[in-house]
Amino acid sequence: MIEIRPRAFVMMAHFITLSFVLHQDRSVVEMFKHSRGRTQPGLCSFGQTTSCCLGWRNVNGICQPVCNKSCVNGECVGPDKCLCSKGYKGPQCDEDVNECGFLERPCTQRCMNTHGSYRCYCEPGYTLNADGCTCTREAACFSLRCQFGCQMERGEEVRCLCPPGLHLAADNKTCEDVNECHHDANVCPPRKTCKNTFGSFVCVCQDGFVIGTLQGSLQCRDKDECLTGSHRCSRHAQCVNTDGSYTCQCLEDYFGNGRTCWPKRAPQSKFDMYFNYKLSKRTKTIQPPS
Repeated sequence: MIEIRPRAFVMMAHFITLSFVLHQDRSVVEMFKHSRGRTQPGLCSFGQTTSCCLGWRNVNGICQPVCNKSCVNGECVGPDKCLCSKGYKGPQCDEDVNECGFLERPCTQRCMNTHGSYRCYCEPGYTLNADGCTCTREAACFSLRCQFGCQMERGEEVRCLCPPGLHLAADNKTCEDVNECHHDANVCPPRKTCKNTFGSFVCVCQDGFVIGTLQGSLQCRDKDECLTGSHRCSRHAQCVNTDGSYTCQCLEDYFGNGRTCWPKRAPQSKFDMYFNYKLSKRTKTIQPPS
């Protein structure tokens, strides 16, 4: 009997551990079944068990990559692998790309590098065309002093032009940026927010969402703050993940808003009240005789 009990305990421990693993990865297994066996990014099989690969984590049934260092101007698409936005480079997408230094220069004349992009300029006597890259020399355009390009309208009227993403200012000569984010509220798909750039815009995941891969495409998935530990709940509270956010609920013996929890004071018993009364009598200050 003494030799059988340790073996039974070990077998029971293995059974409990296996049940916990299967419960944790049940959502991933269901996703694998619905995919009809197709390989999903970050999904690995270990014998008869299917779970997220090393460097990936299970977030609501989707294996999402983990980047220990944040992608400053890009998205995390693989374990410690960033996909940089246009105009940026580097492991964390924090390095600006100097487009003016390319062998195939983007501008026919002068080029000025900007943060995440570039701008073209022309030599004196030339004007920039509406494409924002090429320059032409036209006497009428030169006298009009357009910032970029110009075109001849009907009746030989000359009008200044602006590259895509820009529009004419009040002086009808210089060009101003068009804020696409204010002009069209639905310019970005759901779960993404619009970020205006000079001459264009980009769509980035809203707060509470992270980029993830599903069926070969990048989509914004819910960020499980409770799983990643990025929540601000009290250590005496439970974190409950929601779509795009989370809530904090104080534990049973505590009260508060979840981010700050105080212990609940139990009502004093008759014995505690009697003890406090006797203690107050002993510690009462004795007045000296007058």
